[in-house]
Amino acid sequence: MRSIRFRCPRCDVPLTPRLRALELAEALCLHADQTWLLPAGWYVRRDDPRLAGSHLTTALPDYPWLLAPLPSRWVKVHPDRARTTGCCGLNWSRPDQPNLVCRCGHEIGFGHGDCIGPHWYSLHAATVREEAIREASPPDYAGRLARARERVAAPITSPPHDPGGGHATADDVPSWDRALHLAELELTCGGGIEDPSLVIASPQLPAEARLVVPVPWCQLVRQLVLAEKPWAENEVPLGWKSPRQDAPQVELSRHRQRVLMTVWGPGRSAWAVTMRPKMWADAWARLRGDDGESVEQDEADATER
Repeated sequence: MRSIRFRCPRCDVPLTPRLRALELAEALCLHADQTWLLPAGWYVRRDDPRLAGSHLTTALPDYPWLLAPLPSRWVKVHPDRARTTGCCGLNWSRPDQPNLVCRCGHEIGFGHGDCIGPHWYSLHAATVREEAIREASPPDYAGRLARARERVAAPITSPPHDPGGGHATADDVPSWDRALHLAELELTCGGGIEDPSLVIASPQLPAEARLVVPVPWCQLVRQLVLAEKPWAENEVPLGWKSPRQDAPQVELSRHRQRVLMTVWGPGRSAWAVTMRPKMWADAWARLRGDDGESVEQDEADATER
């Protein structure tokens, strides 16, 4: 399988872990707000025909490489706050003023993490592309996609449970102690492709209670088909919001040996739970029907320098 790692054109430091060209159109999210455009281990070009119909094909033509948001150990936000202004997160206003820099200070790209539209990073055409080929059989994406469609077709009969802990936030690690800790859990999904949800069962919840978490279909594809890592660092949490107007905002962030899931909205409703990263990854692996090996490899790639 072919992969690319992007490097700074000035200092040659890696700007990304190794990434693969995204093949599955169903893993893209072109229109939902506050959801990553694509999964963390992949990239697309702006001229990709699967982006047709979105503003991404015409915006910032000198920055053709689109990827998921990255923590600051890879790229940093520009120190000039005038370039990063946004009402709820990272944004940009002028195509001649990049808001992302290499650790050496060289301007290398744009990032969008505001409340409107999907979240993405985009690198300049001048970034160096280091290619590698690894001898490995491609996963059975078609088979996994078919199984994912079967699983999500199941109806959801459990009413949603609120476990509390709504004051826990990704950027305030001590606040994570306010969230209910799930020492064990089991994942299922259902609701259909048009309006899917995750259903979380745990002995730490009241009898028969379930956590019901709306999730975009593209996000389920990333976990069930691509076996993407089911969290991000708490500096840049993995977030999503279903296209449904009344759907809540969801974030998953990891700090050391804990993963925090926060769910808030509509209105003032909010809750949070924590779990061990391995347990959360294993629950997804069981839902996929594999051993979670891909997640472990993604974690190794993410720490590669």
